[in-house]
Amino acid sequence: MAHCLYHPDLGYYARPETTIVSKEGDFMTSVSVGPLFGQLLARRIEQFWKMNGSPKDFSIFEIGAHNGSLAKDILSGLNPEFREKIRYCIIEPLENQRQHLLNTLGPEFTILATPPETPVPWGMVIANEVFDALPLPLYLFSQDKWHEATVTWKDDFAWSTRPTDFSLSGDYPEGYVTEGRPELKGFLAPLADCFEKGLMTFIDYGLDEDSLYHPSRTAGTLRCYHKHSTKKHPFDFPGEQDITADVNFTAVEEMATELGLLVASPMNQSRYLTYCAKKWLTSGTPPTPHELRQFQTLIHPSQFGNRFYAIELMKGDIERGFFTE
Repeated sequence: MAHCLYHPDLGYYARPETTIVSKEGDFMTSVSVGPLFGQLLARRIEQFWKMNGSPKDFSIFEIGAHNGSLAKDILSGLNPEFREKIRYCIIEPLENQRQHLLNTLGPEFTILATPPETPVPWGMVIANEVFDALPLPLYLFSQDKWHEATVTWKDDFAWSTRPTDFSLSGDYPEGYVTEGRPELKGFLAPLADCFEKGLMTFIDYGLDEDSLYHPSRTAGTLRCYHKHSTKKHPFDFPGEQDITADVNFTAVEEMATELGLLVASPMNQSRYLTYCAKKWLTSGTPPTPHELRQFQTLIHPSQFGNRFYAIELMKGDIERGFFTE
């Protein structure tokens, strides 16, 4: 999974010249719906900034920026006064993608290969659909034992297994397949070290651990996206299709707590964006029909509203400053 997605030259996310997120690509995200998603996140960022005394030194760090669309949408939604005071950084480890962003985005954006080693006083991390693309192990229950599923090569790809310490308590059927936890500490810890005080907001699809590991979920959640089809096998188009799995939000919460972060329980995207949009919806200037259509798609239960969740992680002595408080 790591090689197929993140190989520096052949990986799925290392091909900036290929459109992967759009109606013409392999899958849609909330960003694909239109600029409103980013503009509502801009309201969330600005609310957090104001509730913490409008600090003069404030940085936004985005992970998984793809072509930079979300970054531009967020920046366009910020109040000019706030926009002048912030530094917008995109963290992109893949050189091909990083060079593409440097060539296509303006001077308002700073492109980094890794999180900064020296933390800024105040900051915020934004990530849309990143957790679901973290490489993770695959496990199989067979002959009353758990096995790790592995990939071998001899003229072609093939499945194999090896012993594992992974286990789940419960009554699981023969052939049950599920995913293990990704390496969250190595991902979250450097992001938390970007700032002394701040907020991390992740939006993704996923479930709690009890739901993910329910015995009735016999095939797990690992799947591939290619031309808007999820019927592809992981071996079909290596490096040319997305490989993803539902986020284990229980694992995220536990790791965040281990790192000393405070956790606001996941909230479905419908509620989260509705809170972010409250002042916009009730202002004297009504939304345009086009904006309302975007909003309805983002919060509709059959679209993005119930499938996606926002989870916020807090560092330092701060005011979360969410719109329900």
